[in-house]
Amino acid sequence: MLFHQDFEGISGEQENADCGSRLAVLRETVTIILDSRKWRRHNSAVIYKKEAWHVPSQARTPCPKVFIQAVAAHEASAMIIQEQGEHLVLIRQTDHAVLAGHFARELGNDTFALPQPQESFALAATEHDNGWNEWELLPGIDPVTFLPYSFMSIPTRDHIELYQRGIERVVKVDHYAGLLVSMHCLGLYDRTRATMPGFSAKYIKAHESQVVNDFLQTLRLQQLRLKVDLRADPKMKDFTDEKWLQANALRLEALDRLSLYFCIGQLEGATIDAVPADYHGREVDWNLLPEGSNAVTLEPYPFRRDPLEISILARRIPRRRYSDDGDLQKTLGQAPYFALKFTLRAGGAHMRAHARA
Repeated sequence: MLFHQDFEGISGEQENADCGSRLAVLRETVTIILDSRKWRRHNSAVIYKKEAWHVPSQARTPCPKVFIQAVAAHEASAMIIQEQGEHLVLIRQTDHAVLAGHFARELGNDTFALPQPQESFALAATEHDNGWNEWELLPGIDPVTFLPYSFMSIPTRDHIELYQRGIERVVKVDHYAGLLVSMHCLGLYDRTRATMPGFSAKYIKAHESQVVNDFLQTLRLQQLRLKVDLRADPKMKDFTDEKWLQANALRLEALDRLSLYFCIGQLEGATIDAVPADYHGREVDWNLLPEGSNAVTLEPYPFRRDPLEISILARRIPRRRYSDDGDLQKTLGQAPYFALKFTLRAGGAHMRAHARA
């Protein structure tokens, strides 16, 4: 069973009644960190703030774009790490995921269609990387830097195992949410995107190709079976249309990127590209502009409440050489949690939509 730690403290909200029963079962969460929506897939990563890089804005965006460089989802400590002078500020991927789930439960207003099926979508947003939970319980150090792991990969077989574990947890509770999680995992191994700017596919050694191909085929078959089961249910049939599924996957990706924006450190102007605003092909760009040190405007604004108060749990440890995993784990265990707090409110411009190509 998963334990969704400190849920109320993180979101500041009680769980929605329609999500409560399932979130009571699937309760511990792990996060992913997204590469640019421009390439329509996402990766998990342990991110240092200094790894952010910038791309000049296109003519149609009012603020500079910020793309977060990501690597494939195979980092050992599964933490977001901000360097702050002599300290490291650590955010668990699970807490980053909780924020993505909070956004999912708030999504939908007069100009931005409510996600459907709502309960399943919110569950998928919160739990799409929950297999990382076991890694977070015992974080390790990089034997080269003697700091918490950043981009040190784990063996591919272990990576496959943790995703299989995470997907099965969600499927047992909600087939539709499990389908979205399986689709996410399949995207992590999409090597056709490896040459795209800012995207790093899961690195596969030559001798691992067969085991990876077998795993991906297993995922595809799993998705087919889930679609068959869901389409046999009159209440779920419409939501398994391929265009509908793709829109939900892209919306999920956008919420993960929005959550990441608040987790990586210093706030800057950024754009999240081509977010589905409905299920009929209409898309918008989310433009983020900071106002001071802890407030951000978002335009067009997709959430039901304005403003949204955001709180993220973090810990601060010394930026020093750690002797071994036990040294790091002891230091983390003694570090108190504190809240990073932000306010997200609507920007003033009108929604600018464009049809999906």
